[in-house]
Amino acid sequence: MPALRRPPSAARLLATAALGGALLGTVPILTAPAATAADGTSEAVYFVHGIDWNHGKAGDAQLNCESTWKASKAALKAHGWTGKMITWGYYAKDTRCTRKTNGDLNTRIQELGRRFAWDVYANYAKNGESVDVVAHSMGGLVVRAAIEGVNRYGKNKDWPDRLYIEDVATFSTPHTGTDWGTSCTALKGWKQCSDVRPGSGFLKWAGQNPQAAGGTDWTLIGASDDDMITSGSATGMRAKHKAIYASGQGLEHSTIKNKGDGNGWKAKVTDDYGSTWKSGTGPGPLLRLFNALYRSSAA
Repeated sequence: MPALRRPPSAARLLATAALGGALLGTVPILTAPAATAADGTSEAVYFVHGIDWNHGKAGDAQLNCESTWKASKAALKAHGWTGKMITWGYYAKDTRCTRKTNGDLNTRIQELGRRFAWDVYANYAKNGESVDVVAHSMGGLVVRAAIEGVNRYGKNKDWPDRLYIEDVATFSTPHTGTDWGTSCTALKGWKQCSDVRPGSGFLKWAGQNPQAAGGTDWTLIGASDDDMITSGSATGMRAKHKAIYASGQGLEHSTIKNKGDGNGWKAKVTDDYGSTWKSGTGPGPLLRLFNALYRSSAA
């Protein structure tokens, strides 16, 4: 079993600070609690879905969080994951979500990121607990916005001052945008469509490889069969771990998060920010998801 990254516990840091204060004859000044990560597979995991633009009205967008993430959650559990699994929705009409916010297709991604940041903070970060995140499609941009927003505006009362997000895995996220966003903006004019256009103001703002307090390890997963988000966009943000699945394996945009809880899948991968790539057979998307959260590797 590979070694896991674990920050010092809050209790240990408090004891060290107290000892230092006693030796110096001063009272230690303590600010935010230090991040603590659950051992192995017991860390909480958030699941954030993608855009739903198949409607005539912005307020009609809706997804079933449970069915959207059924396969991913089952795969993690099959590999022994015991941590709490939280499905987070951002449309008012979303169903079967652990928690959700009342947004619609005109709610900007930056605003969704702010709301997501507060959910993670209120339930985990304020207590010094870290979490992992799995996201599909636009959901990955929501996570980017949450971390980037906290880094930029964490001293503003509208944003929490810290997040502890240890690992993020994204499936087919348009990190550099998608032409579907351009078409949708022309046809519908929805703000979320505008945000996912290549070169949008949001994407310029979102930053590269945003890091939560204590560090965040990103894994970006895309597929050549995806006709909505190109593999180049799915792996277009700076991240240490990336994987692109070869064509002919049935990994379309909506199915990439539902298949491949085993080996024998053709892909090219990198674990050094894209400096070198290796092609071959290995874990499918769902097994790679587990590896991303547990082993910190795209291999």
